[in-house]
Parts: sequence; C-alpha cells; structure tokens
Amino acid sequence: MAKFFYNKVYNSKRTIINIVIIAVCVIGIVICFVVTSNFQGEDQRKPEANLSIKSDVTIELNENFSKDIFFSRIENIKLENIEIIYPDDFDTKKVGKYTIGIVVDGKTYNSTLNIVDTVKPTLNLKELTINSNTSYQAKDFVLNCSDNSNNECDINFYDGIDEEGQTVDYSKYKDAGTYAIKIEAKDPSGNQTVSETKLIINGDTTTPSTPVTPSVPTTCKYGDGEYDSQNYTLAVNITTNNCAVSLDLYKNSTITAEINKIMDTETIRIQRDVQALNILGTPSLNRRMTAVVNKSGDGIVGYELRMTISITDGSKSTLIADYKLDANGKRIFISNPFNLAS
Repeated sequence: MAKFFYNKVYNSKRTIINIVIIAVCVIGIVICFVVTSNFQGEDQRKPEANLSIKSDVTIELNENFSKDIFFSRIENIKLENIEIIYPDDFDTKKVGKYTIGIVVDGKTYNSTLNIVDTVKPTLNLKELTINSNTSYQAKDFVLNCSDNSNNECDINFYDGIDEEGQTVDYSKYKDAGTYAIKIEAKDPSGNQTVSETKLIINGDTTTPSTPVTPSVPTTCKYGDGEYDSQNYTLAVNITTNNCAVSLDLYKNSTITAEINKIMDTETIRIQRDVQALNILGTPSLNRRMTAVVNKSGDGIVGYELRMTISITDGSKSTLIADYKLDANGKRIFISNPFNLAS
C-alpha cells in the first residue's frame, strides 16, 4: 500500500508540473504572437503613394488607352484607386486638347490630353487603260483608300511639277501613250499620301495596228530619276515621268511647303513616342532636309528628311533615335537604342 500511495502522489506532482509547463508555453506563445503582431503592424503600415503625373499626354485619333498613360511613375497605389475625370465634350474621335482631372486620395490634379492625327491614309492604286480623247478622274485609279479617322479619303490628282517647275495637270492627257500619274489622298487633318501609277491611252481602236505614240518626252532635259538609293532615302519624290527637275528648283515653294508639313507631323509623332519613355531631361530635335540629285548630277529627284532626337539632363545627353523618313512616312533607323516603332 505504501508503494501504491507513493506512486499516486508522485504522479500527481508530475501532472502539476506538466500543467505548469504547458501554461508557461501557452503564455509564451501568446506574448510572441502579440509582439509579432505589433511589429508586423508597424511593417505593414500603408506607405504613402508616390506618383509623378504628366502635364501633357498625347494619343492618336481613335486610339485606345488606359489611365496609366498619365503617369511617369506609380508607386504604392493601385490604378483602380485612381479616378480619371474627363470633360463632357471628350471624344477620341475628334482632334483637340482636353483638360483631364486625376483624383488621388481625394485630391484632384490636372493634365492635358492631346488627341492628334499624324497617320497618313493608306492608298492603293491601279493602272487605268482608256481610249484616246476619253476623260478620266482621279478616283478611277483608286483600288481602295482607308484612314484611321474612319472618314472617306479626299482623292485628287497631285499638284506635281515638271522639269521647269510648272504645275503638271495629270487630268489633261488625251493622246495615245503611257503616262505616269500621281494621285494624292488626304484625310480631314491634312495628312497626305501620294502614290504613282500609270495611265495607258490607246490609239484609234478601229485600227488595232495603229502604233501608240507617247506624249511625254522620251529624253529628260535634266536627266532621269535615277539616284544613289544606297546612301539616300527619298521622303518626297518630285520626278514626273521619271524626269528630274532643274537644280534651280531646290527651294520650290510648293515642294518646301509639303516637306514642312511632313516634318511638322513627324515632330508631333516623335515627341509623343519620346514622352512615353518617361526619361528625365529636356528633349532636343534636329530636322534636316537634303535635296537629292540624280546620278548624272543635272537635276533634283526629291528630298531626304532626317530626324535626330536626344534628351539632355544636366551634363548627360542621351540619343533617343536617328532616322530618315521614306515616301510612306516610315522611319528608316540609323540608330534606335530604345526600339521605337517605325
């Protein structure tokens, strides 16, 4: 009996010790949980939103976009928590400037959204064959034409110049022959696409053997339209029937006005692309127009347009792009470190 009593007492003491140990552990766990929670609370406090809002943003006509285009930096805040307020007359189908409200944590900031149209119409032409002394229109040469404005293209004969700088009327050919015809397509913003095709005028259809005699010169006064295409890219081709124009016409007002329009449009486009890079500094754009002579050196065939843009921040200058424009407005890059679109 004494042994049994001893074991009973002994076991009771062990149970009490175990309970105390468990209680201490539980208390320790609770304390650790509270302390950890406090530290986590300090670490998980919501950091302050860090935003850099652009003062100006540019998009193309009918372009889809998201609200992140208004920011050069977005930190510690979700885009869905930012409200964008558009004016009542806002419409991506219309070129213009709009003041946009940007609401962040109850405070409103403003940015200007510019909707521009720098996209040329897409024009596809066909050759036209008619009989002599038959009238024709510019639209007769058009397979199709489309534009990002979703408006109908304005189709006309191009106001080209001949070798001496006189305006060429492409609508007046009547005699049998094969003629180069230039057609222009414009959109409501004045963007222009010029393409060339052929007009074939048959002779007397009652006599199939009648020879077709061209009414255009078989020789060119200032040489033909062949040029050094390895070193030059034509943004504007001013030849007519593959004949170059006089060297004295390198500052022809009609042509230079067209070139200035092309460069102004491309300036808007490249500034928009650079803006999207979010690089700090002041942009600098150099535009250069070069008259391109033919291989014989006797006449001008067109003009090369070269654009170089860089950004300067303090003493650091970063080249963004160096490129030429082709006749379709496509960028032919010499240097493109930021992989801008062509």
